[in-house]
Amino acid sequence: MENVSILPTFYFKMYSATEDTEEINPIIYHMVQTFIIMSYSITFILGITGNGLVIWIAGFKMKKTVNTLWFLNLAIADFAFDILFPLQITEWILDGHWPFGQTMCKVIYTILFLNMSVSISFLMIISIDRCLLIMCPVWSKNHRSSRSALTISVIIWSTCFMLSSPYLSFLDIIQDSENSISYCTSVYADDYDADTKMDQTMTVVRFVTMFLIPFSIIAICYSLVIFRIRRSRSLSRSNRPLKVIIAIVLCFFCFWFPFHMWPFLEVLNVESSLTFDFIMSNLVCCIGFFNSCVNPMVYVFVGRDFKKTLSKSIPFLLENTFKEKDISDTEPQYEQTVMETEMEDYNV
Repeated sequence: MENVSILPTFYFKMYSATEDTEEINPIIYHMVQTFIIMSYSITFILGITGNGLVIWIAGFKMKKTVNTLWFLNLAIADFAFDILFPLQITEWILDGHWPFGQTMCKVIYTILFLNMSVSISFLMIISIDRCLLIMCPVWSKNHRSSRSALTISVIIWSTCFMLSSPYLSFLDIIQDSENSISYCTSVYADDYDADTKMDQTMTVVRFVTMFLIPFSIIAICYSLVIFRIRRSRSLSRSNRPLKVIIAIVLCFFCFWFPFHMWPFLEVLNVESSLTFDFIMSNLVCCIGFFNSCVNPMVYVFVGRDFKKTLSKSIPFLLENTFKEKDISDTEPQYEQTVMETEMEDYNV
């Protein structure tokens, strides 16, 4: 492989070393470094606290229902993602040096990709589940069970692991012979051009599987829910369901679109300076990673009256969000009743 210069980003970017290679201003580098360390630290603290609380409540204090299983798996994926932030913070403090060895390089970043894809997948599944509850309440009553939710959860984790497993092969340690520094980066081929093409292929796969497909499904599901809400006179009187839907869709788009779109621009041959690419690559990582600590807040607080929210404990609000009403009506009014119940207690 050609000589390369490596800058610390989650995308494991390598730049070919040529005579006219642009150098990043040390002041800009240290500003980005400080911002990244602060951002990752805040995400780590909020994520561990929020997702840990969800795991405690949904995993140990409540009956295992479909709702609790969805939120439990989502929280576990986000919690496992957040708990690895200290390693990335350490890497940034050491200016990109990876002191944890080759095995940890492969395992840690594979786990990061695994939990990121699992989190996105469960956001998609929650959207599908909510859509079915509103559009087909009777069918959902007959087929929706905790056992099926558990089976789907196992399938999601297994599929995401298979999609993330290639990183076990591609991630490796690169030695900088000049200053004896080790970098954890992805190496697809010995030839720089072949490595670049493979990296672009992986970028396209990530964009399609981790953003384009999930976002399309989420948008379609909630569009159908909004259509059903508008047809229901009792539900259309309240703006709360609409607020929650808009918040969920916007959060997913705002957090993950920049993260996947920025490296995709390179595939489209959109040129930018090394400095600007360095800043944007790390900025979109901060934005995308912050989603891991936002999910509990979105699903619990959005659309609620803030004064009433402050008067209740967070564990109470979480339990109220995850619980399911046991509706056994068999009358024609059942369909309307379950719609109203799920809209109110299931946050749409």
